[in-house]
Amino acid sequence: MNKFNKHIKASLVVLIALFVVISACSSKKKQVVSEVGTDKIYLDDYEKQYLKTNSNIDSARNSTMEKRREFLDLLIKFRLKVLDARDRGLLKSEDIQNDLKQYKDNFLTSFIVDKEIVEPEIKELHERKEFEVRASHILINLPQSGYSAEDSIKAYQKAYDAIKKLKEGVDFAEVAVEFSDDMSAKQNGGDLYYFTAGMTVPEFEDVIYKMKVGDYTKEPVRTMFGLHVVKLTDKKKRNEGIRASHILIQEQKDSLGATVDSIGTYNKAKEVLSRLKNGEDFAKVAKEFSMDQGSKDKGGDLGYFDRRRMVQQFDSVAFTLKVGEISDLVRTPFGWHIIKVTEIKQYQPFDKQKDLLKGDFKKGPLFKTKYAEYLQKARKEFKFEIKPDGIDFITSKVDSTRSISSLNLDSIFTTDDKNKVIAVYKDGEVKLADIVEYLGKNRDYSSSIANKATFVKIIEGTADTPVLLKLAVKKNIEKDEEFVAQMTEYENGLLSFKIDQEELWRKIKINPEEMQSYYESHKDKYSFTDSNKVKTKPFEEVKSEISNTMQQQKFKDLEKEYIDNLKKKYPIKINETVLLEAFKE
Repeated sequence: MNKFNKHIKASLVVLIALFVVISACSSKKKQVVSEVGTDKIYLDDYEKQYLKTNSNIDSARNSTMEKRREFLDLLIKFRLKVLDARDRGLLKSEDIQNDLKQYKDNFLTSFIVDKEIVEPEIKELHERKEFEVRASHILINLPQSGYSAEDSIKAYQKAYDAIKKLKEGVDFAEVAVEFSDDMSAKQNGGDLYYFTAGMTVPEFEDVIYKMKVGDYTKEPVRTMFGLHVVKLTDKKKRNEGIRASHILIQEQKDSLGATVDSIGTYNKAKEVLSRLKNGEDFAKVAKEFSMDQGSKDKGGDLGYFDRRRMVQQFDSVAFTLKVGEISDLVRTPFGWHIIKVTEIKQYQPFDKQKDLLKGDFKKGPLFKTKYAEYLQKARKEFKFEIKPDGIDFITSKVDSTRSISSLNLDSIFTTDDKNKVIAVYKDGEVKLADIVEYLGKNRDYSSSIANKATFVKIIEGTADTPVLLKLAVKKNIEKDEEFVAQMTEYENGLLSFKIDQEELWRKIKINPEEMQSYYESHKDKYSFTDSNKVKTKPFEEVKSEISNTMQQQKFKDLEKEYIDNLKKKYPIKINETVLLEAFKE
């Protein structure tokens, strides 16, 4: 086969693989797990809802049909209630409409932030987190602030001197020991071990993920910690974590902490390893020999853990093992270990990690920077402007030597004062009353001094939500498919809750006679032993517990009757063949 044909064949393999993935995803949106009247529960939706209650994909894949049917039954109940609520026109009720409007305004602003700031960043984060990197660095101290031009020149000159030595062929670890201000470099030659995206500052990470293995930076990298000269020593695909078991043989110490009979301990560890190599059951051997009291009774099981959770000597071996593989002896400060990996969590696709990545990203410094830039742009687009007389009015009324939290704004400003316009933007304005309300809900400025600079930030913060709302409307976010889907999900939740309240909870009536009768019939539930005598708690002491138990039981009975009637109105069909396919790639 010539090179051209080989290239065509390779391209076809990639295209076929891609087509299989796309087809699998799209087919799940079309495969019907259940029909509820005219409504349909698709496999894709079933999986998403299931994973909201159990985020472990491996556990979901291994779930029994009984568990899957139980969850499907819950979904069917939910859909039946929503169908009934819609048919009865409950969506038009005033309380639901008010709740929806408030939720929609809040959700629009958070949705546009997620869509335009967070998601573009976390997609790159997800791509990076597919890999783990190992790097070494040389740190030259240079504080974020309070340093002179001379300090900066000295720091940069030291960094360039280190780079010059690297160019001359001197080993990186040797240069790190000589130049690095990171005290650990003396022991590890600047090695930072394995890490992945999101675990270090953005400036450092951006450089690392653009490098090739073996490269080092030819210019210093500036971060909040100082200047870095960085070398990428390894980069490889990573997993989400592993589950492993181990057997620990500890060395004995005397009263002074000195090791006793280290050769004997080593020989014992070798003997245990030999038994495992000869096919003995790992869990059984762990229970017999392991000296780790926390795991030996569990057959040495350590559960799931990810990179850097264990000491480096243990970690570096465990993450190279395949499932079922047993290591040779591993020496750590705790003693000799024998490790067996029992499960490996594969790195999950973007849609499975989206929410987790969002949460991680929003906690980091990069989000704050991006968010501030986005808001500044939005304010400019809608011509946001703080009125000079407005800010002057506020600062003339408050004590600028006190903190915001110490001010009683309601006593400082009259009702007329609160109607004063402090800032304006296109088709909108910020009144002093809005600022007071904002400070009542937002505690970020509680300890800030009540000066002009602080109030400028507070006024901007007060305007952020209405300005973002206008931006969301302008960009037609309300028509976004994902936004509509999430709003519908929230809407359905409100309808189901209203049905529960009106159709079930309101019909539950429990009188004292029923509670007393329940108590007499179930006294054994409320008995206890005191001084070797069996006693029973008095009725008054357990009355509220009995009431709650009886209400829950009546709710279940009423719900069953209600759902059974709905099933006559909205016939149910279940496709177990499709349910069997759930969670397969």
